[in-house]
Amino acid sequence: MKKNQFFIFIAACVFCLSGCIISHTPFENPVALSYGEQKTFSIKVSSSTASYTWYADGAVVPGETQNSFTYVLNDVIKSKHKIKVIAKYSSSEDAYTWNVNYEGMKNNYVYLKSDPGDYVGGGGTYLYTQADSQISLEANGGLLSISIDGDEWWFGDFQEPNYFRKLRVGQYLNLKRYPFNEPLIGGLDWGGEGRGCNELTGSFKIDDVTYSGDTLTSIDLSFEQHCEGNTPALHGWIHWRSDDHTAPPGPVNPIPNGLWKPASGSTPINGNYVYLQIEPGDCYSGQSRTLTYTQANSSISLEEDTGYLSIRILGDEDWDGQFRVMNTLNSFEIGYYGNLNSYSRDNPTKARQSVGWYGNTGWFAIDNVVYTNGVLTAIDLRFEQDSCTSSSMRGEIHWRLDDPTVPPGPVNPPPAGLWEPVSGSTPPSGNYVYLQSDAGDYIGWGKTYTYTPDTISISVNEMSGHLGVYINGNDWWSGDFKTMSSLDKFQLGYYPDLKRFPFNNPARGGLEWGGNGCGCNTLTGWFVVDNVLYANNVLTSIDLRFEQHCEGGTPALHGKIHWNN
Repeated sequence: MKKNQFFIFIAACVFCLSGCIISHTPFENPVALSYGEQKTFSIKVSSSTASYTWYADGAVVPGETQNSFTYVLNDVIKSKHKIKVIAKYSSSEDAYTWNVNYEGMKNNYVYLKSDPGDYVGGGGTYLYTQADSQISLEANGGLLSISIDGDEWWFGDFQEPNYFRKLRVGQYLNLKRYPFNEPLIGGLDWGGEGRGCNELTGSFKIDDVTYSGDTLTSIDLSFEQHCEGNTPALHGWIHWRSDDHTAPPGPVNPIPNGLWKPASGSTPINGNYVYLQIEPGDCYSGQSRTLTYTQANSSISLEEDTGYLSIRILGDEDWDGQFRVMNTLNSFEIGYYGNLNSYSRDNPTKARQSVGWYGNTGWFAIDNVVYTNGVLTAIDLRFEQDSCTSSSMRGEIHWRLDDPTVPPGPVNPPPAGLWEPVSGSTPPSGNYVYLQSDAGDYIGWGKTYTYTPDTISISVNEMSGHLGVYINGNDWWSGDFKTMSSLDKFQLGYYPDLKRFPFNNPARGGLEWGGNGCGCNTLTGWFVVDNVLYANNVLTSIDLRFEQHCEGGTPALHGKIHWNN
């Protein structure tokens, strides 16, 4: 070892007796980062008992006490940043600083930075680009108007003094709220998300602006706004070029692995279906449930128009679903549509969804989709939606335009043991309505009634599988009986598992009997058609008996209708 090298070695050893920095990562300095990019900075020291303090742009980073720190560049304005670490040993300390360079965003953006206590911005930081938001900008004389439709929505107006016919480079101070400002001074106004200033003070600065003739082609503008004379401010920066053609990305294809799918064997093998899996605590019942709807047990209607899909289920429960592609598409494509808001609070640059009334955030994926001559003819879609709690609803839709499945008709012959009037209790001839009410039945009050045309007015009307029966006199009653949606005429047989008409499941049919001021809010029941005749598609004769239970109760109202035209 040469003599001078020996002395350097001895000096280094003496210096590192209590501790020193041996190496640092990244090695390069300065470090170049783009907006949103993260980088881990770390050091290695000679002491095992060192403590660490990290600084980002001169401010201590809370909670960062290890030898590494992950930094995310989230400021689009500053071009120079510093990351510093101080390592403290038993009797000394050492420090290292990285310079971080940010070259700035080249594409259009709007950046908002709200001070704590600012009402409009709520103390938040927001960045919008044409990849994640719809940014609309218009210049009219010395007025610039801008709107943002993204995960949040905003609007802004910037008015120069009214003697300017075009926007000009310069700083505009002592401004009041547009359009209530002094015309010779100018004004501004920024608001959104349901928040705005009643009165404000502020300023804006145009650093660069260009026109092609009378058409605005670029602008760089910054502003500051104070609501109601308060100190906290909303700061904003707008960078816009007319030739920026950035567009939102389409769906992710191939679809990421690990997304929810129904368990094998849990969905029907054939035919159209909607399968729903609901976690405990959901907004609908608070219970874990799985629901399967097919064209045999419910009405499933689906419509698609330029990338908007609506689906409606009318069954034992009713559901509505809405799915929308991002605004760069006009039809559905295979892929994953993630990070979605509900349809009622939509970002047009993202897809949207909502199932039921409580949709919030989630995703959907298109596993298969077919259009024929521009018309949707097949789709396989699955989704996940977080609703009003932390619970999720998940679902799968399998639909083909040519699925011929229809609800089954009535059971014929009817099952034995269903209620019938006791022999001799009804008139031997002629039209009649016979009602027998159990003790505790709210509608019939535990009584028996027999009505004939000789004593009271009885009318019967039938149209497209709906039978209306009306009794008017000292008593008045009305009855409704509806076939399943697959029939437009009554057929012989048993119609089971019915709910109150017209709120029934159309795939099953419905009924309701009420009168004398009494009716069911909800009901269950059945009816049987023992005889029915049509002549030239007009009902001429029917024998129908029924059973109805109000509000889930055991007592029943029974009835029989015998009618010949």
